[in-house]
Amino acid sequence: MSALILRAAVAAAMMTEVGCTHLPSRIVVRDRFDYGQSVTESWKRQMLLNVVRIRYADAPVFMDVTSIILSYTLLENANAGATLFSSTAPNEVTLGASATFANTPTVTYQPLTGDKFMKSMLRPIPPAALFQMLQTGWSAEMLLRISVGTINGLRNSFRGSAADPRFDQLIAAVSRLQRAGGLNIRIEQQKDGEAAIMALPIPPGAGTMSADRAEIQRLLGLDAGATEYSLTFGLTPRSPTEIAVLTRSMLEIMVEYGVGIDVPDADRTEGRALPTLVAVGAPTSQLVHVLSGPSAPANAYAAVPYRGRWYWVADRDLTSKMRFTLLMILSSLAETGVAPVMPVITVPSR
Repeated sequence: MSALILRAAVAAAMMTEVGCTHLPSRIVVRDRFDYGQSVTESWKRQMLLNVVRIRYADAPVFMDVTSIILSYTLLENANAGATLFSSTAPNEVTLGASATFANTPTVTYQPLTGDKFMKSMLRPIPPAALFQMLQTGWSAEMLLRISVGTINGLRNSFRGSAADPRFDQLIAAVSRLQRAGGLNIRIEQQKDGEAAIMALPIPPGAGTMSADRAEIQRLLGLDAGATEYSLTFGLTPRSPTEIAVLTRSMLEIMVEYGVGIDVPDADRTEGRALPTLVAVGAPTSQLVHVLSGPSAPANAYAAVPYRGRWYWVADRDLTSKMRFTLLMILSSLAETGVAPVMPVITVPSR
């Protein structure tokens, strides 16, 4: 047997011996972050679009991503052969190899309707969940202005109208006390469910904490001798040791966010968009600032087209970005007070 034949046989053996092939780990890392980023971006855009739709008296539509299934397929094959001719013709050796990689994702969407829509969008957010967020460090200034309608009858801003001055004083005092570490929220398990307790411990000596504590008690009409007060859902308290909190639903919060949209004057005067409760041109109480224009912005935190115009939150508007992020977190807490499990991503491979 000639040396050429021997070399062809060895090549054939090497090329046809294909062992088990594994997917590179970098593919899993890449796809996990790519799909996670895509879900987050679509969530932001859907939320912004629904805020705009509500401002235009249009029905909000939510499509939840319930699952993402990625199916990887990696096929490899190789072949080799040798062909001998006569002594006057050249010998031929053929080699071949191929590989095929495929990723076929399956994404499942579920519209938010029926009982789930009612719980998530129309039911007020549980006060215990909100005050737990205060305890974990969320700003009282931001959280209470966004999610609370009244506290012991003190009214927050509504549809652009200014808040009760005493409500502003209360938020300022609670914020200072929170930063100083003088605010304590405790959740207790009771017969009818969870109950939140807000403690205002008496600080040693006189100082800013004592003044803020006294200010909160005065504004809310609380018993100055008590150190703990029960939080309940409602408009008015039943006793001087109770704090009644009328929280907003997600739909109400989105209406409030819609006040900050730059609605074209024509849409406002022609009755296409919901009006605010203040005169045009007067200062309004805006939670976020949503810009609008005829074309898509170059850089934005989130941008969506609607009725031939673009609406977006500027990437450099840090306050609006933080408050819009909080809106999405509150939407996760709205149903039960506990953040739900995110969509499951299944990655089978073969």
